Amino acid sequence: MPKLTLVVERTALQVYDIDHPIIRVGREMGLEVVIDNVAVSRHQAEIRLQDKQWFVRDLGSGNGTLLNGRRLAGMVPLKRGDEISFGKFSLFFDHVPTEPAPQLYASRAGYAEPGRTLVMRPEELATLRATIVEKRRAHVRWQAGGEDGTFALADGSVVIGRSDACDLRVACRGPKHHLHIRRIGPQYEVRNTSWRYRMRVNGEPTRRATLRDGDEIAIGGLRLTFKDDIR
Repeated sequence: MPKLTLVVERTALQVYDIDHPIIRVGREMGLEVVIDNVAVSRHQAEIRLQDKQWFVRDLGSGNGTLLNGRRLAGMVPLKRGDEISFGKFSLFFDHVPTEPAPQLYASRAGYAEPGRTLVMRPEELATLRATIVEKRRAHVRWQAGGEDGTFALADGSVVIGRSDACDLRVACRGPKHHLHIRRIGPQYEVRNTSWRYRMRVNGEPTRRATLRDGDEIAIGGLRLTFKDDIR
């Protein structure tokens, strides 16, 4: 029988053995897979074995269910490695992308079979997010003056520019030492203190921006792509 792996914030939390022909996913106690979080509908999705083929469908959830990034419409067949997602949560079909994280959540006794219900209380979700922040290994991919590379970001502030005193020194038209990237809590922020060179983040001019995975920063002849990776 196939397996389902529950993943949140790119961390595998729990692996479920599919031992019934119908697996219902949602927030309501008594379903086969219960995720007690407001981001999940009471009845989110259903995985069903039909004519020796597994299918998935949305159960009229508030925000819909995605299969490999596309919104579900009707019954759709599943293949190994498919990602069923809703909000920050994903269920990988018959595939374990990483080893499950240490158990952070407790099941509510009497509501479902042991090991089948994942109860996500707000304080426990906060603990998970804090754990993920500690595993963060953010970096930037840079291009300047015909050269390129990757530079890991520190927990404090990183200075980028042409000066020898910069943490990341680049040889191109651009600021001497006026581009700063620093970590503030769980996020990273980029700031331009140069008045000569204009900075753009994803094409929009700005002097300061909170960065998300994949954001592109351009200033003078320097191009940076922010990557927010997890070990």
